[in-house]
Amino acid sequence: MSEQELLDYLLKEIEKCGFEVVDVDSFPVPAAVNVDNKVMIYNSKEASPFEIAHELIHIINKDNHRGDYFDATNPQEVRANHEAILLLWEIFEANGGSFEYFNVYINITHAPFELAESLIKSEYTEMHKAINEIFEDEIQVKINKEEMRQYIADYISYFDVIETINIYNFLDAYHLSHSNYNLAKSEFQKVLGIV
Repeated sequence: MSEQELLDYLLKEIEKCGFEVVDVDSFPVPAAVNVDNKVMIYNSKEASPFEIAHELIHIINKDNHRGDYFDATNPQEVRANHEAILLLWEIFEANGGSFEYFNVYINITHAPFELAESLIKSEYTEMHKAINEIFEDEIQVKINKEEMRQYIADYISYFDVIETINIYNFLDAYHLSHSNYNLAKSEFQKVLGIV
């Protein structure tokens, strides 16, 4: 998605909210919205997708007491910045973007680099952590000795001669948690008659 396509998409979203969108070349700021009067004025020569998304967030949240343009001390402005970055990231990902192409995201959206990087890294870290927790819950299934022996019997049936066995490779082959290492080791020793 190009910068212009993204701008067009965001402007249509604002219109869907029932707002009149007015392009004024001489407007002194890139974009501003009046939630009470349902109008957004923007300067098409100056406004970036980030600035339009920022105003869309104000519309969605019905922010009508924001103070000065991009007042960093106003909680509504801070929230609009954060949510605009995340909204634009969601659109970017939906169009095939990923963290590998973060610079493309910045170039298209003109989002503030440091804030965007911080927020998106935080989102990725949280998502990665949640996925790992889910995955760990799935792989830490209790395996009894009989099941382990069945896996071992299947595993050794693939070998004509066994000189050494890498237990970690065995566990990986059957998608078993490495926490089963000691059980696998003792069962291998019993099956192979080493103990």
